[in-house]
Amino acid sequence: MALLARERRISRSAFTRDYYRPSPALVTSSAAASSITGKHERPPAPAVPPRRPGEVSGEAWVPPPPINPSVWRASHAARLHHAHACSSTAQRTREENKRVCEETERLTASHRSEVERRLEDRIGDVTFWREEMSSRHAELDQDTAKLKVLRERLRKAHHLYLEPLEVALKCIDIRRERIGVEEVEDEVATALRQEVEELGRCRAALADGLTDTEHQLRRVLACRHHLQQDLMDKDAALKVEKSTARLTPTAPPTTIIPAQKIDPSPVSVEGWKGTGEKLLSRADQEHQLAEQVLDAAEDLLVATSRHLRQRLEHTDHCLRERIADTRRAKTLLEEEHAKVVEEERQLEQSLTEVEDQLEAKRGPLALVQTRLFTRARRPNMERTRDEVEDALLREVEELELTISRLSSAADISRTELQNLRSAKVSLEHDINLKAKTLLLDEVKIVGLRSAVTIDTH
Repeated sequence: MALLARERRISRSAFTRDYYRPSPALVTSSAAASSITGKHERPPAPAVPPRRPGEVSGEAWVPPPPINPSVWRASHAARLHHAHACSSTAQRTREENKRVCEETERLTASHRSEVERRLEDRIGDVTFWREEMSSRHAELDQDTAKLKVLRERLRKAHHLYLEPLEVALKCIDIRRERIGVEEVEDEVATALRQEVEELGRCRAALADGLTDTEHQLRRVLACRHHLQQDLMDKDAALKVEKSTARLTPTAPPTTIIPAQKIDPSPVSVEGWKGTGEKLLSRADQEHQLAEQVLDAAEDLLVATSRHLRQRLEHTDHCLRERIADTRRAKTLLEEEHAKVVEEERQLEQSLTEVEDQLEAKRGPLALVQTRLFTRARRPNMERTRDEVEDALLREVEELELTISRLSSAADISRTELQNLRSAKVSLEHDINLKAKTLLLDEVKIVGLRSAVTIDTH
C-alpha cells in the first residue's frame, strides 16, 4: 500500500511527468524494451496535467522520490535500443541512397546515350534526305537552264520562220504579175503554195512546242521552289539537331526551365518521310517530263528545219527548172524570130523581084498588043491569020499567063509576108512575155529567196 501511494505521488509530480514523457521514437523503443525486460513489468504512470501558476493545491508539494533502479535500467536499455535502431535505419537508408544514386546515374546515362544515338540517327536521316533533295534540286536547276535555252530557240525559230513565209507569199504575189500564156499553173506555183502550207504547219507546231516548254518550265520552277524551301528547312533542322547534339550536362546554355510544357510535334516521322517521298517523286516526274519536252522540242526543231529546208530546196529546184525552161523557150523564140525576120527580108526581096517582073512584062505585053492592033489595020485580004499573028497571039497568051502567075505569086507573097509579120509580132510579144517572166522569176524571186536560210537553231 505504501508503494502504491508513493507511485501515485510521483505521478502527480510535474517533474516526474516531464521527465518520463517519451518522444514518439522513444515510445517505439520503450515498447521494444518492455518486451525485452518482461511482460510482468508495469508501465509508467499516466501523465498528470500540470498545475497552473497561482493555483493552490489541496495538498502540499512533495519532492520526488529517488528513481527506481529497474526504471533506470529500462530507460537505459530503451535508449540503447533506440540508438541501435536509428543506426541500422541510417545504414539501410545510406545503402538505399547509394543504390538509388547508382541506378539513377545509370538510367540517366542510358537515356542520354539513347537520346544521343537517336540524335545521330536523326541527323543521318535529315542529311540523307537533304542530299536527295539537293541532287533533285541540282537536276531541276539543269532542267531549268535547258528549258530556258530551248524556249529561246523555239521563239527564235518561230520568229525566223516568219521571214520565209513572207517571202513565199511575196513570191506568189510577184508571179501574179505574169500575163498571157505565162500565167500558167506550173510546178513553181504548186511548190510555193505547198511551201506556204508547210511553213504555216511548222510555225503552228513550234508555237505548240513553245507553249508546252513554257508550261513545263513553270512546273519545274514551282517544284524547284518547293525543293529549295525544303532544303532551307532541312538546313535549319540540321543546325538545330547538331547544336542539340553538342550540348552536355555541364554546358553553359543548358538550364532547368521551371514549369516547362512542350506540346508534341504536330508532324509524325511517317508524315515527314511521306512528304519527302512525295516531293522527290514529284521532282523525278518533273525531271522526266522536262527530258521528254526537251527531246520532243529538239526533234521538232530538227524535223521542221529539215522539212522546210527540203521544201525550200524543192521550190528552188522547180524555180530553176522553170527558169531554164523559160530561157530555153525564149532562146528558141528568139532563134525563130531571127529566122522569121530573115525570111521576111528574103520574101520582101522576092516580092520586089516579082513586082519588078510584073512591071517588066508590061512593055512586052504592050508591044504585042500594039503589034496586033497595028496589024489589024491591014486591008481586005491582007488580014490573014499568018504565023506572025499566031506567034503574036501565043505571045499575048503567054504574057497574060505569066502576068497572072506573077500577080498570083505577088499576092501570095504579100499574104505570106503579112503572116510572117504577124508571126514576128507574136514572137516578139511572146519573147517579151518570157523576158518579163525571167525578170520576175530569175531576178526578183531568186533575189528574194537567196536571203532565206533554214537553220536548226
